Amino acid sequence: MIMNARAWVVWVGAAMVATMVAQNPLYSLTILMAALVVSQNFGRQDNGFRLPIGRISLFVVAFSAVYTALFVHEGTTILFELPDWPLIGGAITLEALVEGASNGLVLVALLAIFAALNAIVPVSELVRLVPGALHDLGVVILVAVTYVPETRRQLTRIRQAQEIRGHQLSGVRDWQPIVVPLLVGGLERSMRLAETMVARGYGATTHKNSSTGERLLLVLGLVAALTGWLLVLWLGWPGWLLLASGLLAVVVILVRRGRAIRRTRYRVEVWSRRDILLVTVAIVALLAVLVPWSWVDQSSLAYSPFQTVSLPPYDLFIGLALASLALPAFLATRKG
Repeated sequence: MIMNARAWVVWVGAAMVATMVAQNPLYSLTILMAALVVSQNFGRQDNGFRLPIGRISLFVVAFSAVYTALFVHEGTTILFELPDWPLIGGAITLEALVEGASNGLVLVALLAIFAALNAIVPVSELVRLVPGALHDLGVVILVAVTYVPETRRQLTRIRQAQEIRGHQLSGVRDWQPIVVPLLVGGLERSMRLAETMVARGYGATTHKNSSTGERLLLVLGLVAALTGWLLVLWLGWPGWLLLASGLLAVVVILVRRGRAIRRTRYRVEVWSRRDILLVTVAIVALLAVLVPWSWVDQSSLAYSPFQTVSLPPYDLFIGLALASLALPAFLATRKG
């Protein structure tokens, strides 16, 4: 079953925003489990680049907890005290450890969301969503990302072949029989890809160059956006206005340049009922954490253990809305 890549982008965006807004360990854990379930049941079997979420999660949560405990000396439950060292000296509290672990869980949830997108949607489908004006940049990113799993597979094959010959890694020099074939294989793949692209006429068509006015407007838009972003800290709404104006100018130029570039599509993407349901679920989860509903405990979206270390509050409506992000796992009929 093939679903629209735009629907998955909406799902990922909604899940990311919900994770950053609902910084409650229980909500972060709910989103994390939803992303893992979706990735496991909807992920492609031919995906050669998968992140070890389990090991990375333990490392991120532990590192965040230790880092926060070393640099944030707040809380009443003192575990032990360090000598008067610069920056990290002082009391190590249980509250700081819990706060760091909670922040690490948010990072793990975001990582799981990106891992789900990587496992579900091919990079080529995401490149098709790139505006026409940035098509060449999208092709470069596609080639770079595609070479990562291919290089990993080739490294595995080379190491297995060397092990059959009795080669063992005991020092830096022992990597030469592995690194050299790996580099040669990468160069050969690059040459074959370049020849294939030339044979198919890539770069043979001529596009209309952008005019001086378009280039000037693009530069002014970028400068206005950067200046507005800096002025937001001091002026408030005038900075936001300048930032929006600059971004609008950049979008107008990109859209205009994109219309001048013609791209061939071999398969037209249509919105199916599954895609509409997927987007609906993402919007519901997003509205559950952004809209101040009268029957929802909005205070449960934030959690601070510095007052007292206790079980975080959990609103059933928000929890169910975030858990519904796992709905794509039930839409999967096969892995492809």
